Amino acid sequence: MKNIVLIDASPKVNERSVSGYLIDMVSKHIQENNAEKIRINIRQSFRKNETEENYKVIIKADALIISFPLYIFCMPGILTRFLQDYYQFYLKHKEEATRPKVYTIVNCGFPEPEINLEAVRVIRSFCGHINADFRFGIQIGCGGMLLGAEGKPIVKKVVQKLDRIFSEIIEDIQNNNSEKKENVSVSAITFPPGIFFFLMNKFGWYTMARRRNGLKRKDLYKKPYLLKL
Repeated sequence: MKNIVLIDASPKVNERSVSGYLIDMVSKHIQENNAEKIRINIRQSFRKNETEENYKVIIKADALIISFPLYIFCMPGILTRFLQDYYQFYLKHKEEATRPKVYTIVNCGFPEPEINLEAVRVIRSFCGHINADFRFGIQIGCGGMLLGAEGKPIVKKVVQKLDRIFSEIIEDIQNNNSEKKENVSVSAITFPPGIFFFLMNKFGWYTMARRRNGLKRKDLYKKPYLLKL
């Protein structure tokens, strides 16, 4: 039985995250394929001082699946710190380490999923330092739509596609195939990006600014950083 570690690297505290939602999807496939799973939430790991316990689990894993949102075109700070600290742990315990297969799921707010590529490359590079077998990354554009339109027809086909990809991940973990795989790109919108930005401007960002911060539309165009001479 394969030992699979699911890592949720969303920085969010008291609200659902797309990263967690995607981990939930993968988790269902693990249950169906008779594999053992352990789930790690990085924010909770730091808050509860459980990182060393988590590292002891990771170093014995057959596979790692890391899910996180794109932050400034790369990884969130908490994931960077978590992996840096794990590397130091690995150096001290490398004789105990397995050679896990690694998969990463990166979602961003942009329509173009390829924007996630640099973050995927960082995970690939990290795998080289811990003697892990990086398999492939899943790059998701407009990831917020998966929660914002959860259960709606507009994301049905995307969810079905992701389900197929996650099924392929579990199959890849279970077999001994070492053939390299290409990254997979998926966009959660099925209409032109121009329409997406129009809708977000009209119903998304302006609404959020008003409800959360009491701002008016004109307030979003202010430039307080400009010096008045």
